Amino acid sequence: MSKKYLRKSEFRIDLNPAHRGSNGENHPAYITARKGHKYKANTITHARNVEGVETLDVGENPNKLSNDKRRSRVSPPFWQGEKSFSEEKLPNFRFSKQSKKKIRKYNKKFK
Repeated sequence: MSKKYLRKSEFRIDLNPAHRGSNGENHPAYITARKGHKYKANTITHARNVEGVETLDVGENPNKLSNDKRRSRVSPPFWQGEKSFSEEKLPNFRFSKQSKKKIRKYNKKFK
């Protein structure tokens, strides 16, 4: 039996214009899976709702070099082509094991 997708745990910039913030900047995205040339990702944001769906509060800021003390949230998962993400990974971004577990559980609601 083969896997449906390859599990990932990395951060890249989401370049999709439809996913930009209110200030017009691109959000970082947490990529959780890859299938072919598509990635399954959650956008990291501070908004409570994205397209009418409540976001998940993960609490910690995944950017370890940032001084931003606001609580971070992740959007519902979405599949998007790999060209809609930056080529290079974001090296200073990390979630704790507890946050990763919360995100995995949250993503299961959207299957």
